[in-house]
Amino acid sequence: MATAKVLTPFIAKSTKDCVVANIKQGRKHTLINPVNAKPQHYFCQTPSSQIQHALQCAKQAQAAWASESPAYRAAVLRTAATIMSQSKDLLSEMETSDTGRVIRETKYDVDGGIECLNYYAGLTNTLAGEMYKLPGSNLGYTLREPLGVTVGIGAWNYPLQGALWKSAPAIAFGNSMIFKPSEYTPSTALWLAECYAEAGVPEGVFQVVLGDGQVGDELVQSSLVSKISFTGSAGVGRRVYETAARGMKKVTMELGGKSPLIIFDDADLENAISAAMLANFYSNGQVCSNGTRVFVHESIIDEFVGRLVERTNKLRIGDPKDVNTDIGPMANKDQFEKVLRYVDTGVKEGASLVYGGTRVSDLPEELRDGYFLSPAIFTNCTDDMTICKEEVFGMLMSILSFSWEDEVVTRANNTEFGLAAGVFTRDLQRGHRVVDNLEAGVTWINNYNVAPMNLPWGGFKDSGIGRENGTGGVESWTQLKSVYLQMGSVECDYPK
Repeated sequence: MATAKVLTPFIAKSTKDCVVANIKQGRKHTLINPVNAKPQHYFCQTPSSQIQHALQCAKQAQAAWASESPAYRAAVLRTAATIMSQSKDLLSEMETSDTGRVIRETKYDVDGGIECLNYYAGLTNTLAGEMYKLPGSNLGYTLREPLGVTVGIGAWNYPLQGALWKSAPAIAFGNSMIFKPSEYTPSTALWLAECYAEAGVPEGVFQVVLGDGQVGDELVQSSLVSKISFTGSAGVGRRVYETAARGMKKVTMELGGKSPLIIFDDADLENAISAAMLANFYSNGQVCSNGTRVFVHESIIDEFVGRLVERTNKLRIGDPKDVNTDIGPMANKDQFEKVLRYVDTGVKEGASLVYGGTRVSDLPEELRDGYFLSPAIFTNCTDDMTICKEEVFGMLMSILSFSWEDEVVTRANNTEFGLAAGVFTRDLQRGHRVVDNLEAGVTWINNYNVAPMNLPWGGFKDSGIGRENGTGGVESWTQLKSVYLQMGSVECDYPK
């Protein structure tokens, strides 16, 4: 058996002694390959002394980086994009090994990462304030300035994308960042740190620390940090937000969802089924924006379910590094077992399990210990069922019948979450009308889970605060300064 690889944090001015100290002091985390349930990497939790060292380095490096011209910072990001484009196969294999997502998907992630770097490289040069003519020939203007030292905390389902969505705009606009990837999937964030360094990002501007929530807590509590961007569950996000609020820190929260996908009777059925499958089975169902509550008009629901089951049965489950595989393993054992518990709950509460929801054992011997599940499809669901209210974060589709537009909009909005929503209809007026009434931050008409870089991403209600991507990234990673310029004498009624 291959020896598990040791991963170490990427911290500025680290010496060999620091690395040895990290291994000796930090709690050991073993990373399990989801394909075969065998150890593939391990790392030791970054100790407090190194976290504090990283924070000081980030503080020292940020001012000099912010003083560089936007054109220079943009050129560095474009160089990073070029390096990434030359490492597509390596990166997609790393991401697949950590997450279990099929390699066809992780190749798209690398392409999306290159797009992200190039997008913010282009936007950096356009960053500007506004000028105002004021009474008495006086002038006012605004400046967009960096926030300072920032923290990114990533999730385990999209580790490379998460690291880039946070770091690219932060660095582009003159901030420094300390990034903490999920303890389950740290590999590509460490690669990204090496990529940035090779591209010319100065030492201390982007650093990666390793560990669980304890490491994140220390970063969030630091008085040196001015902004936290967190992706993860609503429960953890709420705690991060509360801690940040005590220090009056700016936050971006990209949290969970229980998103509706509404399919009207005039929808293109095959396109709607394609979207429902992508909205539930893509990334092995581990996507925060997934449309797991599929509302289907009562007049087409039988046809929809029949064709959905037929197409789902054709999905190929197996080795995620095989380009012909459609579904890989769940990312970790905890998530694997959690999904099985939700399937059991759905059956007990009276929903009809019409497909899947079981461990897949008909696999080659080298895969049989992996965390493979068949997609679960439930019908005869009601809004009050647990599987229709709680985020499962796995391949569990709940199909619900509806009769009228107003009814389905009310039911779709009856959730504490508000990350995403989708509508399928040939009537574009209805499509616009429905999404206008849906309480969700990201919506689609006749598609689902498409995320172009120039569209902001983020949720309503308990699904988060703030926006990533697009020009929303400008608001998230800069602060506005007002300047008043007096052109004449100061008017003063006080005696001279």
